[in-house]
Order: sequence, then C-alpha cells, then structure tokens
Amino acid sequence: MDFKAKKQRALNLLAKTGMWKSTYAPPYVNLLWRFNFKCRPPHFVPFYIVFLNFSLYFGVLWGGIMWFVQWRNDGDSAEAMLLKILSAGVTFGLIMTVYYALSRWFYRLPAWEDV
Repeated sequence: MDFKAKKQRALNLLAKTGMWKSTYAPPYVNLLWRFNFKCRPPHFVPFYIVFLNFSLYFGVLWGGIMWFVQWRNDGDSAEAMLLKILSAGVTFGLIMTVYYALSRWFYRLPAWEDV
C-alpha cells in the first residue's frame, strides 16, 4: 500500500475516535504534508522519534523567542541559556511523548504496519 492511502486510512481511524483534528494532525505535520514529506501522524510514530521531534523543535523555537524577548539583555552565559533550552526541550518532549503514547493506548490504535 502506498503512503498516501495508508495515511488516509490512519487519519480516518483517528477521526473515528472523536479526537480533535488538531490533535491527530497538528499544524506542523500538515505543513510537512503540504511540502510532500512522508511523515506519519504523531500517534503512529515510535516513542523516541516523537521525543526527539518535539524536544528539538520546541527547544529551538522557545529558545529563539526567549533570546529576543528576554535573554539578550539579561547577561546570562551561553552555557546557562543552553541548559535552559535543553531543559525546556526535554521536558516538553517527554510530556508530548507520554501524551501520544497514552492516547495511542487509550484509543487502542494499531501499529503503523497494521493500518
């Protein structure tokens, strides 16, 4: 089965659960799909990839915003800023990973290979 058909089956399965569409097809995933990236809906992505994905994008985005809003005038060291970015990214990544894992378990979703 090609990726588009499998993705559509997965989206139909997720829609039947009653979840909000923004939960199973978040904006960043829709953006990737618009640019023809073949990425799965987050509920069907392995644990470690969800963790890395959310940790990296949140850490970079949050760190950039914090730099322009507050940190550039605070005088903190680069190490302190990197530690804050790393802590925020890891925390957010873990929270989102656990959320998607529990959601996958709660709705009894199949593995990507079985969709």
